Amino acid sequence: MAISFVGSAENSAANGANVTLTLPAGTTTNDLVIVAYGIGDNDNVDFDMAMVTTGYTEVADLFANDTQDASLGVYWKVMGATPDTTAAVDGLGGADAAVAAVCMVFRGVDLTTPMDVTPTTATAINTMHPNPPSINHNNPAGVWTVIAGASGHTLAGAGTYTFPTGYVTNAIDRGQDDDSDVTVGMGSRTNPADPEDPGVMTHSGTDSTSFAWCAATLALRPALVPAQRLLNMAPMIPA
Repeated sequence: MAISFVGSAENSAANGANVTLTLPAGTTTNDLVIVAYGIGDNDNVDFDMAMVTTGYTEVADLFANDTQDASLGVYWKVMGATPDTTAAVDGLGGADAAVAAVCMVFRGVDLTTPMDVTPTTATAINTMHPNPPSINHNNPAGVWTVIAGASGHTLAGAGTYTFPTGYVTNAIDRGQDDDSDVTVGMGSRTNPADPEDPGVMTHSGTDSTSFAWCAATLALRPALVPAQRLLNMAPMIPA
């Protein structure tokens, strides 16, 4: 079964408040929801990023410590018989911290092992342009890659990302303004290289050595079609 894109959602809040995403219409049983959220702060605190909604698996909890800190949490969940309609992230209560969240929903991902390999992560200071790291997936037919990034800065909430080649279609980003600001974004690619080195998520604002970023790269394993399942289950025939 080929992977397909279902939809996306975004939301944000000031003062370290929790953020709730309304999952896109059409999200149904066996769909894979990937949530990424960022916190921009200036208190040098490595937050324990977390989902409020239960059932999510964490694949990244990242922190980059500069004058303007960046934190990024990335999570996934396969929808059950009664799919969720929302996904909420924990803003962790920083009175001067900005929180922004995005999600992307995919269909046709392997239900047992949706992550083809362990996601890769990276962080940096002195710049706000996330550079999702290379990922060496197993190259199954139909693999997709997903990138997520967050930037901590003081450029208010209007900033956006220019996504790297292959990740522009259906990409999503969201900013939030507070004393410290944040931008978070996600994109996906249907035809990644092996290994895949995505490229930089270029922020629209003027960069500064006081800013920081975090990023993650995921590889989605496609579900086997029925014929493939039968072939994998068939006993070996003696020569």
